[in-house]
Amino acid sequence: MFKMKSFKILILAIGLVSIWACEKTLIQDNFQFLPADQTLANVKFINAYTSNVPAGAPGVGATRFYIYQAGAKLNGNALSSPGSWPGSTTYASLKPGSTPFVLSLDRRVGNDYGKPAPGDTAFKGNIDLQAAKFYSVFMIGASPSQELFKVEDKIINPNEGNCAVRFANFAVSATPKAIDFYSRREAKVIASAVAYKGITEFAQLKIADKPDTIDVRDAGQTKNLFSFNTFSPTSRRSYTFYAYGRGTTAPFAERLLNYTNR
Repeated sequence: MFKMKSFKILILAIGLVSIWACEKTLIQDNFQFLPADQTLANVKFINAYTSNVPAGAPGVGATRFYIYQAGAKLNGNALSSPGSWPGSTTYASLKPGSTPFVLSLDRRVGNDYGKPAPGDTAFKGNIDLQAAKFYSVFMIGASPSQELFKVEDKIINPNEGNCAVRFANFAVSATPKAIDFYSRREAKVIASAVAYKGITEFAQLKIADKPDTIDVRDAGQTKNLFSFNTFSPTSRRSYTFYAYGRGTTAPFAERLLNYTNR
């Protein structure tokens, strides 16, 4: 009788281990994050625009933009600042190759979509995309020198208990300057001397019980210019921090934000 019970317990234990191993394999496979259609490019747009030109509709404080690829409208809800399209951790699967993109001002107020005005097309240009790759396209600069800035998202798979983080500098100033990113939890600079329009590679950062504060400083200095408070990353997620803005005047004061890549 004792042997039979032991045998049943052994079978149950083997079954549980097998299920756990299967689930672990599935989790690892999911973190490979391969797009379903390898013939398309994967793109995320980030509104880091630091100007109110063209002006939005009367009574609307933020400028919002519709995105067009080769004349086809991509987003149903206009992209505001700060914000990204698509939201969350998703990317848009788009036709690869060098195709024209246009970002045009949304003049909608309620159900009134208004009339287009001269200068409503604030961003335009060809963007070269390769199939099966991931990209972030940033709306940066201030009128009249705004631009679409594309970077390839070479996302890594961080270890359990870590996240992946990279840092970008799109803060506009009269004299472009390099900046440091400082972690208060780590008590050290975690990205140094990032030049204007510079972006680091993804690197792993440990997850901790308490949230972190990331400070932005002039390169080599200790004075905090602006910060991102209560950064509480999730294990094995990937994040991009980007500094943007100009001066201290709202709504385009310098600030540090992030979005999730995976």
